[in-house]
Amino acid sequence: MKKILSIIGVVSLLFTSCQEPDNLINDVLDNYKTGAVLRTISTSGEFNYYAISTSAFTATIEAHDVEDGGLMQDVQIFVSADGGSEALVRTLTPSDFATGPTGLPRSTFTITLSEVANAISFSGGSTVSIRLQYNLTNGESYSSNDVSGSMTGSYFASPYKYNLIVGCFVVDGSAVPGIYTFTLTDSYGDGWQGSYISFVIDGVEKQIGISSYWGGTYGLSLEPGYSGNYSAGSISVEVPAGAQTMSMGFNLGAYPGETGWSVNYSELDGSNSQSAFSGGGGYGSDGLVTLSICR
Repeated sequence: MKKILSIIGVVSLLFTSCQEPDNLINDVLDNYKTGAVLRTISTSGEFNYYAISTSAFTATIEAHDVEDGGLMQDVQIFVSADGGSEALVRTLTPSDFATGPTGLPRSTFTITLSEVANAISFSGGSTVSIRLQYNLTNGESYSSNDVSGSMTGSYFASPYKYNLIVGCFVVDGSAVPGIYTFTLTDSYGDGWQGSYISFVIDGVEKQIGISSYWGGTYGLSLEPGYSGNYSAGSISVEVPAGAQTMSMGFNLGAYPGETGWSVNYSELDGSNSQSAFSGGGGYGSDGLVTLSICR
């Protein structure tokens, strides 16, 4: 009798052990569903506040779903800046996709900064987010909130979102009103021998530099207001409100390897102080420079 009870207990234990995993597997299978991915093939481009009309971002994407892209209804493209409200700027339909080398639908789209400017507000230095949403014909939608770290890198590279910082490079020749403070140095300590910064505002040149310890003007008319000595000092120049154009460059004199300079910018009221240029001076540093001013 004891042997029979033991055998029944073993059988019961085995039955229970087999049943629990089966129930777990069935539960997983019952609740399992496939998703969809927009794989990033390539991206290029950048945004610049002072070149809105020519700034653009381009991406090539590939659609993956359980029917190899056959469930696609559309892909919506939203933009936002600095975590603010989103705006829809484009909707890609299946007709915007073509079969790619992997046999799946691919599309290349371009979002210009002009489009972004027409949809939302931003400034130089803002982070503009371009978010994609993959909508399926079965009513499901997938976007950046639906992906894990494993989907944003490696093969799929599918973040559904691209973040671009709006550059502040003054490349259009426009004047940016404000106060420009130049920090000048000379490593030998005898001033600059003919080297100078040319700051042209509305066609009028201001020559900026450190006068030479050895005398002589080197044919220059340096801007007054320099504070410092032959080794280092600073000078501020104002670009008034209403100014239209400006440019800045460095002209080499004797011993340019001893020279160094940088520029700090602030608004006319002293606010929004920031570095606009650094690393100036030295051999081979002549020519125009590009300022970076975020406002």
